[in-house]
Amino acid sequence: METQISVMLLNSHAPLTTARPTVDAMVPVGGMHIYPPKPLPADMQSFLDAATEGAIFFSLGSNVQSKEMPRDMLQLFLKVFGSMKQRVLWKFEDESIAQLPPNVMIRKWLPQADILAHPNVKVFITHGGLFGTQEGVHYAVPMLGMPFYCDQHLNMNKAVLGGYGISLHFQSITEDLLRDSLLQLIHNASYAENVQRISRIFRDRPMSPRRSAVYWIEYVIRHKGAPHMRSAGLDLRWYQFYLLDVIAFLAVLALAALFLLLLAIRLLQGSGRKQRKAKTN
Repeated sequence: METQISVMLLNSHAPLTTARPTVDAMVPVGGMHIYPPKPLPADMQSFLDAATEGAIFFSLGSNVQSKEMPRDMLQLFLKVFGSMKQRVLWKFEDESIAQLPPNVMIRKWLPQADILAHPNVKVFITHGGLFGTQEGVHYAVPMLGMPFYCDQHLNMNKAVLGGYGISLHFQSITEDLLRDSLLQLIHNASYAENVQRISRIFRDRPMSPRRSAVYWIEYVIRHKGAPHMRSAGLDLRWYQFYLLDVIAFLAVLALAALFLLLLAIRLLQGSGRKQRKAKTN
């Protein structure tokens, strides 16, 4: 199968991935999972519509659940959220939190992409998953990341380098650090400007990612697997792929040159000894 791939759909797209050499059969379709936003449930819609100072959306995805957060950390987040003017919509799997601040709404499940599309959402607190960061960029929402494992660190490092995100180490979060990071993302215009610029690049394509995926799938069907798009590297033997034949050739040349050099030195030394011997006689 590895040598018979007709087209490879890549879940990435500039500028969320670095520039790299590719072949025509490698098609970037990052953001293919993002659909036009649907209407929010009435309670969420009114909650966000009334967020005159802006809103913060908090979700750690499906693998890391907020309800498993240590109690002291939970109280820290609630205290910081309660001290802010912004409203907070939090995906929290246990809706029985006591003493919930009035500006905080929690739900076991939230339509993430549809919420990020709301114009009052100013910050996305995320674990830094690939789909979430793509959605945040698509809807131009600055991100406060708390990566836990795998590609989450890489995704948030890109956000930090791109100037549209702040990354925190979860175990090292303090009240001041969390509050200052949120206020920085809300009030420092550079974060919003950078994510808007990145979003324009991410969405600027000749066709939508789903249309692109469908086009290229149908293309390889129309052209019987599109063998003309295959890289010649797929047909190389393993020693050719790793350039071992080239390395061996260069090694032979180097050894031959060394051998000739040593031979020349020995011949010169032998000629010198003969000359000295002839003078002595």
